[in-house]
Amino acid sequence: MSSHLRSGERKIWARCLMLLAVAALSHKMLTAQSADQARLRNSIQDPSVLSAEDKANLSEALRLKTEMGDRVWPGLGRADIPLILYNDSYEFLVGEANPANSWEVVERNEFLGSPYYRRAAREPQSFAVLIGAQWAGSIGTLDWINSKGPIKISPDLYVVMILHEAFHAYQANLAPGRFAKARAVYAYESIYPAKDNEFVAAWNNEGAALADALRAKDEAEVFRLVQKFLKIRETRRQKAALSPDLLAYERELEWLEGLAEFVEIKFYELAASRAGEVAFARYRPGLHLYLQWDFVRLEKQLGQQSGDLRFYLSGMAQACLLDRLSPGWQAKVMQEGIYLEELLRMHFKKMDFIDKGKQDGIIEKLIWKKKNDYRR
Repeated sequence: MSSHLRSGERKIWARCLMLLAVAALSHKMLTAQSADQARLRNSIQDPSVLSAEDKANLSEALRLKTEMGDRVWPGLGRADIPLILYNDSYEFLVGEANPANSWEVVERNEFLGSPYYRRAAREPQSFAVLIGAQWAGSIGTLDWINSKGPIKISPDLYVVMILHEAFHAYQANLAPGRFAKARAVYAYESIYPAKDNEFVAAWNNEGAALADALRAKDEAEVFRLVQKFLKIRETRRQKAALSPDLLAYERELEWLEGLAEFVEIKFYELAASRAGEVAFARYRPGLHLYLQWDFVRLEKQLGQQSGDLRFYLSGMAQACLLDRLSPGWQAKVMQEGIYLEELLRMHFKKMDFIDKGKQDGIIEKLIWKKKNDYRR
């Protein structure tokens, strides 16, 4: 079993346990199911086919991806990404016309008018799975996840979790070298000083600075707080004498999991912004407490997050800041060797240049020179 398989499932259960810990704070935590959803959930499921609920969740995920995907991430809405749902017995594949021989057509059953496929479950995982030459997003069925965990995840949250895993497939298809490098850094997890008290405290301070930056109203305050975050990060790394391998461990996992977490939250925010429409009534404005708790962990408990979970949050926060400040950042971050933290540095260096240029008249001189060059 791969390290990411363990961490992928660990993420789901860790977040579920956190929800359970705060469940007493809000009865809204567990969404009341509609009569149709309750009927579907309580019916006897045939594990060899996708249930009506499975198909409904897949259809909703594909609808959000088509309608909102390009607003979440340019090109995502149009990307062809197969999806896999699995239970204890089978993996089910939709959106792939000619899978390998290990997959068989599910007879007398269709998804959105087309055949779909299955194979015996072989250590399935919540991540990206290579199907021939193309990567697919993979996750357990909602019924399977809810049968394993201590609480029940609601369908609105599950749909954006599907899109989280679909984005991993998008990363793998679009930037295969970067994706392979990011997966490889899990080899350094066992030597990462995650339990050192001073190291943990510094991570907590990084998270608090990021959370404050996300709340800041004007760019000058964001700049101050991002500089604070970067300084704390630099000092932490120097004191811990992190090797290049461990630096890559942090940066690549923020790229891998932080971006997918950003996509998950962004999809929910956009869907919830249209909650007044019948088609989006299941999504709750202000984010579900499940996602609000991500922010609490970022602000107060980032250093205590186990394994790769801290990078989901720190990467997501940096991506949210870039999304606010730096249009076009998504294309840059897919390039080899470009990290989220570096894009933040580059943005504010650019802003410093513009501010200084305005003060010194440099910008006006450059504009004048361009105009004269054009006239010639």
